[in-house]
Amino acid sequence: MLAEYLQRWDTCKYLQKLTKTCKNLQKLKNLQKRDLELIFKGAFTMTGLIPPFLTIALTGTPGTGKTEVSKRLEEEGYRILHLTEFIREYNIPSERDADRDCDVVDMDALEEAVFEYQRQASRNYAKHFLNSNLCSDDIHSAPENLPVLFIESHMAHYLCDLAIVFRTHPNVLKIRLDERGYSDKKVMENVLAESIDIVLCDCFDYCRRIYEINTSASPVGETAECLKELAHALYDDESEKHIELDEQPGEQPDSAANSAFIDDGAVIYESGDDEPDYVKESHPILAKYLPGKNDWSDVI
Repeated sequence: MLAEYLQRWDTCKYLQKLTKTCKNLQKLKNLQKRDLELIFKGAFTMTGLIPPFLTIALTGTPGTGKTEVSKRLEEEGYRILHLTEFIREYNIPSERDADRDCDVVDMDALEEAVFEYQRQASRNYAKHFLNSNLCSDDIHSAPENLPVLFIESHMAHYLCDLAIVFRTHPNVLKIRLDERGYSDKKVMENVLAESIDIVLCDCFDYCRRIYEINTSASPVGETAECLKELAHALYDDESEKHIELDEQPGEQPDSAANSAFIDDGAVIYESGDDEPDYVKESHPILAKYLPGKNDWSDVI
């Protein structure tokens, strides 16, 4: 394994960066083999040889299909964090709201626990990437090779800056929630929320990039394929921006230090423009899933 790392070191375009981080390479001779491997792994991570690890929210009003579709992806090998199960497993404090028939979660405690889970998931991916001798060309070759953690929940967008919103026509949503046995009050609350874009509007407050998938008439398998197409395209677009940011000379802004990407591929239209007032996307696949195409306010 050490020989493989050394070979990748020699052929790496980041050799100059790596040598600067180890000014006195003679000291490496005194280290044990395991310590040397750890140093090389750390160098690969710091210099971008390991792809950036993203977290994407799969959010939407209850009943829009998030859980079913995410479980389909999980069966294929994608990394999925089901937030409802996570809250129970990690004993995140919550209180029951009897009037709304739902649990109110301590978001500070949840955010802290999810952050630690994300960090561990990123470390695990780095190990997988190195131990499997992967390269950037392998990222899309198998679900487990995609450096993405999907967080599935109607609250997921509070924890991520990238969000995919599942949307369902209110009339279809009412049928689904009735079949779940929800009370009339809870059904109408969620149908109203979907009609006036409550979750989508929340995403614009908390997230940097937002896309949506209409699940009104799509079976689980078809929606899963749309999600995979969108997620892989979004990863490529984000990683390209990460490379561009890394190659900029001089000091980077604080946002770069916190693993945020500069997003210059989307433009918000100003009032008076001919185009609708939602995000314009230059990427052809991402453009298919732009928000603002599902207006169900007339259902109210």
